[in-house]
Amino acid sequence: MQNPINPVPSPRTVIVLDDQVFYRDILVRLLDMQTHLEVIGQADFSDQAMSMILNLEPDIILAAPCQKPQTNLFFIEQLVSRRQDICILLIASSCDTEDLVKFICSGVSGIFLKARNFEILLKAIDRVLAGELWFERTLLKSIVDTADKIPPAQPPANTIDNTNNKLDGLSRRELQIVELVVQGQNTNSIAKTLAISEKTVRNHIYSIYGKLEVSDRLELARFASQTN
Repeated sequence: MQNPINPVPSPRTVIVLDDQVFYRDILVRLLDMQTHLEVIGQADFSDQAMSMILNLEPDIILAAPCQKPQTNLFFIEQLVSRRQDICILLIASSCDTEDLVKFICSGVSGIFLKARNFEILLKAIDRVLAGELWFERTLLKSIVDTADKIPPAQPPANTIDNTNNKLDGLSRRELQIVELVVQGQNTNSIAKTLAISEKTVRNHIYSIYGKLEVSDRLELARFASQTN
């Protein structure tokens, strides 16, 4: 009797968007060397790029929009409005923090610093493809601080009471995890700090999201900083 052969998983498909052709070509060549990834397109931010993405439906888009942040923000907002399940990893170089906050609000799945090495980029791609968010620890606090400077509408008294009720619903362990998230720690780091498994950390984080009615770590960090 023959042993069953495990099928080789299909590579995850990638489209690279960057107005800098030189960097884009280098990145595509490096990605082409990865057996688990397949670059199916590359372009600058244009109408042709929008059509290509909508037609090819890649698993992930690597987008470096910082040459023209305002114009390319509009591109990403339009793309997300037409494909709400789209997976976008932002590759940031010269964007200021306020622009990064706007990109996060537009629906990107993570931010990678262009100056970091390629191995870290591969790790970020894998995390985002696995359904996680990727935000550079060195950026997280400044992003939250910048988001806090955007004045929110004054909440009514009943909203403040509701916020306090939400915090009261967190367990001691969940409050510890919220504090570590605000400090910029990722899942692995939180697990080591608290001497628990990464799976347990993820379960706690999903529970926290539900109790506080937030959808990602940035919203969680901002919620925590606003309520001290």
